[in-house]
Amino acid sequence: MKTIVDAYFTLLKVAIALLLAAMAALVFGNVVLRYGFNSGITVSEELSRLAFVWLIFLGAALALRDHAHIGIDTVIRALPPKAAKFCLLLGYLLMLIACALLIQGGLKQAMLTWSAVTPAAGVSMSWFMIPVVVFAITALLLLGYEAFAILTGRIDVTTAVLVTESEDHLPPEATRPAMPPVAAGLGR
Repeated sequence: MKTIVDAYFTLLKVAIALLLAAMAALVFGNVVLRYGFNSGITVSEELSRLAFVWLIFLGAALALRDHAHIGIDTVIRALPPKAAKFCLLLGYLLMLIACALLIQGGLKQAMLTWSAVTPAAGVSMSWFMIPVVVFAITALLLLGYEAFAILTGRIDVTTAVLVTESEDHLPPEATRPAMPPVAAGLGR
C-alpha cells in the first residue's frame, strides 16, 4: 500500500512540475509574441489560470502529506496526553467534515458548469472545480488514515510531529545559523 501511495504522490509532483513548465511557457511565449511581434497566444491566459488552479490544489495535497501547512501545536503539546488526543481527534473530525463538504460542493459545481466553456479556449469550466475534488478526496484519505492511527494508538500524540517547519525539510548542512552582529556590519 505504501508503494501505491508513494507512486500517487510522485505522480502529483510530476504533474505540478509539468503544470509549472506549461504556465511559464504560455506566459513567456505570450509576452514575447505580444511585445516582439504584435501578436499573442489567445488561450494563454485561460490555460495558465487553469494550470495555476490545478497546481495550487495538487500542491496543497502534497503539503498536507508532509504536515507543511500552517499549524500551531503549542496548545496540544501543553495538554495532558488524553486531552491532547481528544483535541487532536476533534480537529481531525472537523477537517474530515470540511473535506466531505468540499467533495460534495466541488462535484455539484463541476456538474453545474460542465456545459459552460471558457471564451477563448473552449474548455469546460468544470475543469476549474475538479482539482478541488481531487484535493478533497486525497485529504479525506490522508486525514482519515491519520485519525484512525491516532485513535488506535499507532500514532502517539505526545511524540508525533504535528507541524513541520520549513527548515525541517532542509538537510542539516543547508541551514545557516544567524550571522553575528559584527559580520552583518552592525558591530563596527
